[in-house]
Amino acid sequence: MCLAFACFFSALSYAQATATSAVSSYVDWPPSILKPLALVRDNPQQVIDDSLPQLTKITDPVVKAGRYFIISRAYSSLMLHEKALTFSNQGLSLLSYDEQPWLHSYLELARAEALKGLGRAREGEHEVAKAIRWAERNQSNELLVYAYSVAGYMRLTLSETDEALSSFQKGYRLAEETSLRLSPADFSGMIALVYEYRDEPSLAIPYFEEAQTYYRQTDQRLELANTLFGLGRSHLKLEHTEKGLQLLVESARLALDIQDIQGAAYSYQQISEQLIKAGQLEEAKSYLDDALQLFEDAQNPYQQIGVLLLQARISLIESNHENALSLIKAAEGIAQGDAFLPHQIQINHLKAEAFAARNDYEDAYTLLLAMHDDEQRLQREKNSQRLMKLKTAFDTEKQRTQNALLQEQNLRQQAELEQEREQQRYTAIVVSLLLVISLLLLWQHRISKRHQIRLESLANHDGLTGLLTRRKTLEDTEQQLNLAHRHDEDISLAVLDLDYFKQINDQHGHQAGDDVLKSFAALARQTFRSTDILGRVGGEEFLFVFPHTSVEDARKLLLRFSESVKDIPAMINREALTLSVSIGLISGEQAKTPSALMALADEALYEAKEAGRDRIRIYNGQLHVKDAVR
Repeated sequence: MCLAFACFFSALSYAQATATSAVSSYVDWPPSILKPLALVRDNPQQVIDDSLPQLTKITDPVVKAGRYFIISRAYSSLMLHEKALTFSNQGLSLLSYDEQPWLHSYLELARAEALKGLGRAREGEHEVAKAIRWAERNQSNELLVYAYSVAGYMRLTLSETDEALSSFQKGYRLAEETSLRLSPADFSGMIALVYEYRDEPSLAIPYFEEAQTYYRQTDQRLELANTLFGLGRSHLKLEHTEKGLQLLVESARLALDIQDIQGAAYSYQQISEQLIKAGQLEEAKSYLDDALQLFEDAQNPYQQIGVLLLQARISLIESNHENALSLIKAAEGIAQGDAFLPHQIQINHLKAEAFAARNDYEDAYTLLLAMHDDEQRLQREKNSQRLMKLKTAFDTEKQRTQNALLQEQNLRQQAELEQEREQQRYTAIVVSLLLVISLLLLWQHRISKRHQIRLESLANHDGLTGLLTRRKTLEDTEQQLNLAHRHDEDISLAVLDLDYFKQINDQHGHQAGDDVLKSFAALARQTFRSTDILGRVGGEEFLFVFPHTSVEDARKLLLRFSESVKDIPAMINREALTLSVSIGLISGEQAKTPSALMALADEALYEAKEAGRDRIRIYNGQLHVKDAVR
């Protein structure tokens, strides 16, 4: 339910009535398709059970493609999006766009809906836009409202709430102006989802109520279950706990009646959140385990993330920090791509909380800083004032349409209202132009900022290893060295050189050399602190700087690291290689500048190589104290 359950446009399962016979052999769905299409609104599982056995008996490719469409729609209604994608693709393989543009458009929209449910909304954008253009040109209103609903849900999935609301409002107006199988109440439910997504439950409830009344009157159980779920969530957000739970229980009961098991799982998830708040953790765990299994079976990434985060929350309450981090990591593995930006922010917040709970305050702070830009980006999307303006414009447009009908009764009033409408229309154009200009400026700013960040990264990081460049390494080292001298703090500097690296390139090829360098850099990032300076200053030569670290402590760290370096050939499946590293180490108190320190560390490195390599030499005044790595 909620975003992923968004099946209000299963009303379009009745679909397509007005495509012209000039471009299609059908002006409507054939009779063999109409009945199961209607049933998708009430019992999609029955549609699937009845339709699958009939596929082998159908020979007409158009009728068969239509059957694939309703099966895809039924699976989407049950949130089984992988299966929905399979059947929409099979339907598309039976016909071309030129032969049956209206039916091909329906199947493309069903495919886009399935992709949206799988977290791949961007892949269906072109097909949805093409379907809208065809429907507008051919005045196919049934197809057009279906396309508006799919476009709205795709935008909502991508957190583009203004665009989602605009699509749903277009569908509402079209359904209101024309007698279609998709009613204004259906689009009320969709509009309510936008407000619910934006965490504005008081605005969502009136639209949910309108949809609920309609579905009860028409006995459409699937849509009613979905609407009750959204309505229950909104009441819970407003702390109307008793009413919210009643609505969720009724939604789960209806979902089970029509075998919408995943729909019931959504309700279980919401109920479990209330149990967590009430401290009933064991009971909540049981609900969440069942819900996660169902969402995994349905390949529903959005709800898998939600359940995993709730389970992690319970682990944090129980002070089981490692289990919480394991669950958060599982959620991170799912939340990939722009469509998951809100989920990524939720994951990072909970992850920072888990770090703090186990006293890893530095990691928690670093994570909070890293996700600051994402939060700002999402917050701009959540500007309630912009949505309020859109709501006001929508209500004004709705009232204007009603006034237009009354103008036919009075010519004088018609002239006055027409003048007012022209003035409002002019204002709307001006506002729209200003909005477009603002969006273009914002887009240009974001592109420039991303380009600047990319250029800085290319300038400061080595292209092969990802470590700092020589220039950036020396620049950061000078800053840390000055601080250490000013505050009389420890700092250590090490020059590292991979032993016999030229032989690796000569005997095994430059690709093997590149693999060694990249693995060496990755191992360094894993081993040392994020505050340490790790740079590549030559082909196989590296400079590592350790602020607030004595030479002895640095020696221990480097000793362990140098032992790990020997395992790199096995890590990159090149067991024939032998790899070791020689190191020259020096305390920051031995010189005032990075270049001077580096020169002295180079002397220690030279002695380490002269002594047989695979070892550390520490520069200490006139003495070079030897530490054998082996």
